[in-house]
Amino acid sequence: MMLPVCKRFVVLAFVLLTACNANQTVRDAYIAPDAKAADINMRLGLNYLQRGDYAIALEKLKKALKQNPNLPSAHNTIAILYQYLGENEKAEMHFNKAVSLEPDYSEAQNNFGVFLCQQGRYEESEERFLNAVKNPLYSSAALAYENAGLCVDRENNTAKAESYFRKALQMMPTLPKSLIEMAAINLEQKNFLQARAYIQRYQQAATWTPRALLLAIKTETALGDKDAISSYKLILRSRFPDSDEMRIVNQGINNS
Repeated sequence: MMLPVCKRFVVLAFVLLTACNANQTVRDAYIAPDAKAADINMRLGLNYLQRGDYAIALEKLKKALKQNPNLPSAHNTIAILYQYLGENEKAEMHFNKAVSLEPDYSEAQNNFGVFLCQQGRYEESEERFLNAVKNPLYSSAALAYENAGLCVDRENNTAKAESYFRKALQMMPTLPKSLIEMAAINLEQKNFLQARAYIQRYQQAATWTPRALLLAIKTETALGDKDAISSYKLILRSRFPDSDEMRIVNQGINNS
């Protein structure tokens, strides 16, 4: 069973699983005698990790590192596993090893950033996300910028968070988390029409969440659109009747 992750960082956990690069090469001169076997075991370990079979995943990844101690992808993947198991010292050690072996390994830099952010080490985390996007070949740079925005937002650095979400959306205009975070920022700044625009973009790109619906209700309340308010409330009540957001709406939006 996967360990719980903060609601706003669900995307981060997803990135952890999707960002493992099984084809990562090592620039070190060291050539392991069992390099092929190590790569196979790393892939098996990743598959078991994604399935939630942590014990078997750990066995395969340890075997891969015994066969090739200099395999960055194995260090990255076992670090993710240790993170899920709550063994943070081991996770950090393997993340450090992965990025020291391959500084351009953007997936590992991003995953390391997620780990550090969840430890409350925000400045170190931001540095890792920025390291990830330095690689022009990194296909998930938008997600790294989004992760950076989510992390600096934990420090209440709204201006910097907004800049990262904008960069993420420039690369991937339909990125749901960045869209809803931009809606939240504009709502807080009383830019209600801008908030509405981001919510409408979010609606086209993703399925509703309780938080997104609450933001939509708050935005339309500020704009005075009673039909939109009723529509969003109906969706929230029908899909998420037991949510905290429904409770807030029932108590009165002006008191939330």
